[in-house]
Amino acid sequence: MLEQIAGLTLAVAAFPLFLWVPGAALGYAVNLLGFRTRPIPVRLALGLLFSLCCCPILTYFLVRFWGFPAAFGFYFLVWIAALGLAIRNLRRFVRAAAELFTRHRGVLAVCGVWILVGAISEIDFLMPAGVMRSLNTGDAAAHVAFTNALSRTGIPPVNPFIFPGHPVPLFYYYFWYMMCSLVDQLGGSLVDARAAVQAGAIFSGLAVFAAITAYVEFFGPLVAQGRRLRTGVAIALVTITGLDLLPWIFEDFMFRVFHRGDGAGLSIEWWNEQVTAWLGAVVMSPHHPVGMAICFSSLLLAVAAAWRTEGRQRIWVIAVSALGFASAAGVSLYVTFAFGAGLGIWICVALFRGWRKYVWPIAIAGVIGGLLYLPFATELRSASHFGKSPVALTIRAFTPVDYWLPSILRFLKQRPDVILLLRLVFLPLNYFLELGFFFVCAVFYWRWRRAERRPLAPEEMLLACLATGSIVICTFLRSTFRWNDLGWRGFLVAQFVLLLWAVPVAMDLLEKRGTAALPRRRLLLWTCALIGFAGTAGELGSMRINFEGPHGPDTLGWRAAYQWVDRNTPPDAVVLVNGDVALDLFSSLYGHRQVVAVGRAYATFFAVGDWSEKVLSDTAEFYRHDQRPSDVVDFCRRYGITTVVVLSEDPIWADRNSWVWRLQPAMATRTARVFRVDDLAQMRNRI
Repeated sequence: MLEQIAGLTLAVAAFPLFLWVPGAALGYAVNLLGFRTRPIPVRLALGLLFSLCCCPILTYFLVRFWGFPAAFGFYFLVWIAALGLAIRNLRRFVRAAAELFTRHRGVLAVCGVWILVGAISEIDFLMPAGVMRSLNTGDAAAHVAFTNALSRTGIPPVNPFIFPGHPVPLFYYYFWYMMCSLVDQLGGSLVDARAAVQAGAIFSGLAVFAAITAYVEFFGPLVAQGRRLRTGVAIALVTITGLDLLPWIFEDFMFRVFHRGDGAGLSIEWWNEQVTAWLGAVVMSPHHPVGMAICFSSLLLAVAAAWRTEGRQRIWVIAVSALGFASAAGVSLYVTFAFGAGLGIWICVALFRGWRKYVWPIAIAGVIGGLLYLPFATELRSASHFGKSPVALTIRAFTPVDYWLPSILRFLKQRPDVILLLRLVFLPLNYFLELGFFFVCAVFYWRWRRAERRPLAPEEMLLACLATGSIVICTFLRSTFRWNDLGWRGFLVAQFVLLLWAVPVAMDLLEKRGTAALPRRRLLLWTCALIGFAGTAGELGSMRINFEGPHGPDTLGWRAAYQWVDRNTPPDAVVLVNGDVALDLFSSLYGHRQVVAVGRAYATFFAVGDWSEKVLSDTAEFYRHDQRPSDVVDFCRRYGITTVVVLSEDPIWADRNSWVWRLQPAMATRTARVFRVDDLAQMRNRI
C-alpha cells in the first residue's frame, strides 16, 4: 500500500511538468488570452488547458521522428525557459503564490479533495481476502498496457496484447497515454505505468475543472444572462449525474423479487446505453474527458481569434487552437468526431446568417489541425485490420424498450422495426432519465432565453450547435468496435454545454426566494439534483468496492508473480500467459511486459487480424495438457517467449505430475509459478 501511494504521489507531482508548466510559460510569455491579468484560478486553469492543446501533438512528432530523448530534451528547454520567466518576474510570482494560498484556498481545497478521492478510487487494497481492485481496472488494464508499450517500444507502439512471434502495431488513439508514458519514464523505478495512468485519471478530473473555469471566465456573462456566475457552483455540478439510480434500483428489485432481468449491474451506468456521470467517466476512461477539455479549449482560442484578438495575438491563438484540435483527435477520436459535427453545424448556420468573420479563424485552425493529425491517422490506418465500417446507423438503445417491453409483448421480439420506432418515440424519456437535473435545467434555461425575445448571439448559437451535433451523432450513430464508445463518450460534448446552461438555473435555485421563473418547480429541480448527487456518490462507491475478474486469496500470489516479472526480466521480454480467459488483468496491471495473448477480450479487440484467434487457441492448448520439457521449450521458441507464468486457475496447475511441478521455477508463490525459458532449455538438456 505504501509503495502504491508513494508511486502515485510522485506521478501526480510529475504531471504538471508536462501538462501545466509549458502552458503557463507560453501563456505568460505571449500573454495568451490576457493570461497575465486573469485571476489566479483562471491562470491555473489556462496553464493546464494550453498545455493540453500543445503538448500531445508536439510530443507525438518529437517521439515519432527522434524518439523519447528528443521529447525530454524539448521539455527540459521548456522548464529552463519557465524557470527563467519565474526568476525574471519573481515578485509577481511570489505575490501570485501568496494570493493563491490566502484568497483562493477554496481552489486548493477542491483540487486536494479531488486528488484524495481519485487516489482512493484508483489504488488496490491488499487484504487476506485478496487484491481488492477498483471496478475501473478492466479499462485501466488496457490503459496501463498502452502506457508501458509506449515506454518500451516508442512510437508507433507495439500492440501489448498479442504477439504472434513478431511485433504487431497498436491500433488505438494513444496520445493521452503517451503523456502518461513521459511520467512513467521520468519517475524511473519509483513510478510505474500503473501509477502514471492513475495520476493521469486524477489530472483528467482537473482538466474538466479547468475547462469549466475557463468557460465561466469567458462565456459566463453570456450563459448566466448577466447574473453573477460562480465558478464553484459550476464545478460542483460535476458531482451530479442523471436519474440512473432509479432504474438501477428498479432492475435490482425486479431481479430479486420476480427473477426478471439481469439485476443491477456493478455500475449504475450499465442499466442502459450510457450517458456517463462526470466523475465516473474521469475514473473509468480518463482520455475521453481530456479530449473534451481539449476540444473546448481549442474552440475558446479560435473564438478569441474571431471575436477578441488581432495582429500577432491572433496568430498565436490560431496556432495553439490548431495544435489543440490535432491533440484532441489523438486523445479521443470519438469525442472529437462528435465535437466536429456540432462545429460543422455552426459553420453552416454562421454562413447562412452572414457571420463570415467569425467563421474563418475557426476554419483555419480546424484545417491546420486536420493536417497535423493526418500522419497519425495514416499510422492508425496502416495498423488497422478492421474489415467493416467503424460506425453504423442506429437509434439510441433504451432498456425498457429493448428488454422490458418485449418480455411483456413477445411479438416485439420478431419486430426489430417496431423496436427502432419505439426507441425514437421514447427518446425524450431516455434522455430525461440519463440527464436528469441537466435535462430539466436546459428546458428552463431556454424558456428564460426565449422570454427575452432577442436574437441569439453567435456564441450562444455556437454552444447550441455543439450540443445539437453531439446529441445527433450519439443518438443515430454507434461505433462497431464491440462497445458503443461513440455513443457513450461523444455525448460528453453535449454534457459540457448542458452543464453551462445549468449554472444560472442552479444559482437561482440556491437563492432563498428564487425568481418567478421557478415558482413550483423547485421541488423537481432539488429532487433531480439530489438523486443525481446520490447517483454519482453511489457510482464512485460501487466502483471502489466492486470489481470484475478474478478475486480471492489466490490473487495475492498472482500479483506477486507478475511484480517479480516486472522487476526481474528485461523490458523486451515476451511473457506467456493463459489466453483462454476473458482478460488476464494481472499481466497488464503488474507485469508490464509484452504478452503472447492477454485473453479473448483485448487480444481480438484492437483490430489485430484474424490470426489472433490461432494465437489464442495455441496458448490455451498449451495450458490444458502436460508436455515434455523439450516440447515446452520448442513452443516458446516458436513464439519468441522468454518467460512463462502459470497460475492456480490454469488447468495444468491441477496436474501435479505435469512439467509445471517437475521443473524448477525461477519464482514461485503458493498460487503462481514463473519459469525462464532459458532455464527450461538447460533443464531439458539435463533430463
